[in-house]
Amino acid sequence: MKEKKIADIRLFEELARTKSLPTYMGEIYKLEKDTRLICTRFARKLREKGFITGNFDHLYIVSTPLLREQIIQESVRGTEQRVKYYDVGVAVDSFNRKTKQEKELYLLKLISNVLQQIASNTEQLSLILDVYHIMLQLGSEMAIKHLSKETSQYKVTISYQIKSLQEKSTAIIEYHDYKKRVTRKAAFLDLNMYEDIYYLVSSITVKNGMICLKPRLSQTASYHTQAYPTPITIPIHDIPLLEIE
Repeated sequence: MKEKKIADIRLFEELARTKSLPTYMGEIYKLEKDTRLICTRFARKLREKGFITGNFDHLYIVSTPLLREQIIQESVRGTEQRVKYYDVGVAVDSFNRKTKQEKELYLLKLISNVLQQIASNTEQLSLILDVYHIMLQLGSEMAIKHLSKETSQYKVTISYQIKSLQEKSTAIIEYHDYKKRVTRKAAFLDLNMYEDIYYLVSSITVKNGMICLKPRLSQTASYHTQAYPTPITIPIHDIPLLEIE
């Protein structure tokens, strides 16, 4: 069976163990909606780096006061093979007294700790720690690679940032000219939803000094791309120089 890359991380909560599935974190443990984007950033960056989770790709973390603080244990719930649950001990009152920033740092560390439990080797563990420290340093400014194209003459990379719910997420283009030994980089588009980038940029072509980003063609893609002009064309000379090698 082919091993899967991580696709999704979600936060849940449970005050008492029942036969029903846990609810999303935010009622027992007070949490602002955009704090959950930490999970999305962590999962997307790990996927970019090739983090393998085995026979599942959805990691669901259940905070509960039923366990001692920071105790982590795998939990058998449901029948979906693609999903794996982990229960984590989190004291309700202590968590709710934290500021928003303190909660974000706490959850970032909690997610990292759970991921380390499922790392299959030292290489995978290193990926987790690398992403954890990048997120500590950059937060929502962290860029996540979506697509790239490379030839002997150039490399084009399209990445994006997942911003808070009050801000527009951003699409970024980076162009390396191997012949002239220069790098150009700029934000080129504000995204209504960060997921739009998956549909807006399906292929990259470079011709006559222009970079053309073509969208996916499907009914689902049209929903995500209808608010934007497509295909997106960017003159190379309009992208600011970043450095000369």
